[in-house]
Amino acid sequence: MARKSTSINRKALSRAEREARIQRWILLATAGVVVLAILIVAGGFFYEQVIWPDQPVASVDGQPVRTQEFQKRFRFVEDSLQRQVAILEQEIAALDPNDPTQSTIAAVYRQQINQINLQLDDPTLLGRGVLQRMIDERLIRTEAERRGIRVSTEAIDREIEQRFGFLRETPTPAGSPTPTVTPGPGTPESTSFPTPTPMSEASFRALYAAQIKRWEGELGFTEADYRAMIEAELLEQQLREAFAREVPTHEEQVDVRMITAETSDLAGELYRRVQGEGFEKVFEEVQAGKVISATALNMGWTPVGGLGSLYGTELEKIVFATPVLSTTSVITSPSGYHIAFVAGREDRELAPYYLQARQQQAFEDWLQKQRNDPNRVRYFDWQNRIPRTALARSAPR
Repeated sequence: MARKSTSINRKALSRAEREARIQRWILLATAGVVVLAILIVAGGFFYEQVIWPDQPVASVDGQPVRTQEFQKRFRFVEDSLQRQVAILEQEIAALDPNDPTQSTIAAVYRQQINQINLQLDDPTLLGRGVLQRMIDERLIRTEAERRGIRVSTEAIDREIEQRFGFLRETPTPAGSPTPTVTPGPGTPESTSFPTPTPMSEASFRALYAAQIKRWEGELGFTEADYRAMIEAELLEQQLREAFAREVPTHEEQVDVRMITAETSDLAGELYRRVQGEGFEKVFEEVQAGKVISATALNMGWTPVGGLGSLYGTELEKIVFATPVLSTTSVITSPSGYHIAFVAGREDRELAPYYLQARQQQAFEDWLQKQRNDPNRVRYFDWQNRIPRTALARSAPR
């Protein structure tokens, strides 16, 4: 009997061991699943918080524009646009809709609101503009550094103060009293308007600190980010001025007078008259309104681009190739049918309008060239890095 009991005990013990092993396997498997889940969650958190923000959305000269930087600037621009809308809506509410002048102002404000909302409703459009600006800032910084252009800390401080409405007093030089102007006959007397109460330095600092705190808390946009943005804008101003100084102030120009007809038949008739009677006589008749459906315009001294911007480059090429004191044949453009007379040609100083246009274009041409250089600027998957809050807000419902 004792042997039989021992055999039973051994069988029971063997069964218990198997059950214990199974339980250990179950526990180990459960623990493994839990650990794996923790690793997945931790990995996802690490990717979201560390790897994802560090991924580039673009690069300039090999230096990345990171997702975190892009998203901070996006939120800042978005917030600025939203506040502009709120301010404009407050202005509209304060206007009298029954006053024609104020009603017109309200219409202008509403148009501005619509334009801003177009950007806010299209995160991709807004994101493209934000990223382009960030790329431009890097290109501008590099060129400014190459030219030795710098912005002082004081200049940044002054710009920020002005943007917040704080203007430091500029002392009047001693011995330079403000001149008094005595109104002459027919000169209207100036009307006195209430002067806004100037902001104190203490008020400015409190306002600025509160704004920085809000930006950092709500947008993740720090004071360093804001100052860097202001610095880039000031660098751009100085760089534009540097490019402007390099633009030649003299250029070959032609003195042009133009007769424009609405129809080909009328242009042909006027051209035949010009050949027989001379350009001046026909020009004067058209200018005096004696010819229906035709206009006469004295363009004056015009450089390359002046005619092209109005009538197309083909007309401009023909005019510049025409000898002095000669008339062109009839030239067709989207604006009509033209007969031009070249009264003179010489290298002369550009008129202020043309010079300013040349100066602005010099910088824009340089910047566009840098943007389009694949060796300098590269784009990555920036569309999928737009803040999700903006995408969710613009999603159709």
